Amino acid sequence: MASMEPGGGRVVSDGPMYSYESPPAPAAGPPIEVTPDDVLSKGAALMAEVADLERFLDSIREDLGMDPCGGDPVSEDVARAVTHRTIGGEDSYHATFRAWIDNLYDTAEALKQAARGYGFTEEEIEASFRGEGGDVRG
Repeated sequence: MASMEPGGGRVVSDGPMYSYESPPAPAAGPPIEVTPDDVLSKGAALMAEVADLERFLDSIREDLGMDPCGGDPVSEDVARAVTHRTIGGEDSYHATFRAWIDNLYDTAEALKQAARGYGFTEEEIEASFRGEGGDVRG
């Protein structure tokens, strides 16, 4: 069995055919410590990052697929495999990157809950989180 580690995944061989095992989905990072003085700014920063990353991912989506280099079956198979790996599959790079963005969004939502616990009003929270980048998901 052949094996190598490109970008965290692993190419394996059981003979002439190869498959690609995906890198793991994003895991929760270390806890974020917040205080009443910084909960809104940290949440706004995360939400701005979500907005930036979603704009970036949307802007490159069309470029992630691959057209066959020729009309032969190998070119078509390679193009299909590359497109599946980059954007087409549930475990594609696009889907993995989307999961990372969702993780940031969920963290920002948790900071909204923390802000409520600190006594901030919904208006204060929403005004802060709509700052640069805004709450792109509503």
